Amino acid sequence: MHVNFPSGFGSPLARERLVSALAADPPRLDLAALAIATLANPSLDAPACLHTLDALAVRVQVEVERHLEEGPSLARLRALRHVLADIEGFRGNEKEYYAPENSFLDHVLEHKVGLPITLSVVYLEVARRAGIPLYGVAFPGHFLVACNTGDHKLVIDPFHNGDILTETGCEELLKRVAPQLRFDPAKLTPAPVELITYRMLSNLKRVYLEREDAERALAVVDLLLLLAPDHPGELRTRAVLLTKVGAFRAALKDVERCLELSPEAPDRERLELMSKELRERLANLN
Repeated sequence: MHVNFPSGFGSPLARERLVSALAADPPRLDLAALAIATLANPSLDAPACLHTLDALAVRVQVEVERHLEEGPSLARLRALRHVLADIEGFRGNEKEYYAPENSFLDHVLEHKVGLPITLSVVYLEVARRAGIPLYGVAFPGHFLVACNTGDHKLVIDPFHNGDILTETGCEELLKRVAPQLRFDPAKLTPAPVELITYRMLSNLKRVYLEREDAERALAVVDLLLLLAPDHPGELRTRAVLLTKVGAFRAALKDVERCLELSPEAPDRERLELMSKELRERLANLN
């Protein structure tokens, strides 16, 4: 598939870096997040971003020593949030929540505002470097991070100034962000790097689709399909976007793949019609 992406939009480089990040053992969340950021800033200084995370981790380790009387687990979490939230001021970007920059780690590290998930990446990567066993939580509608402390979990909400939540606090949060859902502790299970990456890309895709920016949305969907090559929804989305940018042959390939994967799909008639229209467009070009 050949698509002319917007000038300066680093899709091929982002793809290359994302493949490398996820192929690492274990997969590297920091590098995956920077690969996504490469979409908007192909010349971003990745070593400088990694150095920033390293330096923050050193400060957290120093701070841990000041809180040890509270118990090792709580001391680590308090030290982490004190450095990142109290001192550095990392917080949610409430005013411009839907700005695409909130999904880019380099921008978040520089401006210290972002989405729940990109702020969580900062917490997770600083914690990893500081030896704190934190993990990501793909909480419905609002990404979180958590730490096991014996027989219970402590959860941090990086978007809201690093608030430390119990399960009761998480239940109250769910009532606010997804009141149609019922809370259960299974919603606090660890999220693997691939899932975190997929969710970051999904957020960014939504922003570009709402802005009707087909070319940038297409670059993001291309990365989503790198993670889930046969995802029927993403294949359908890419087919529509490819059609909008005039890549009819590539769009037809995605439509035919959808039909192959789901011969009994409820929208089969629509897919067949789309296939027919794309073939007609291609015939008119020849």
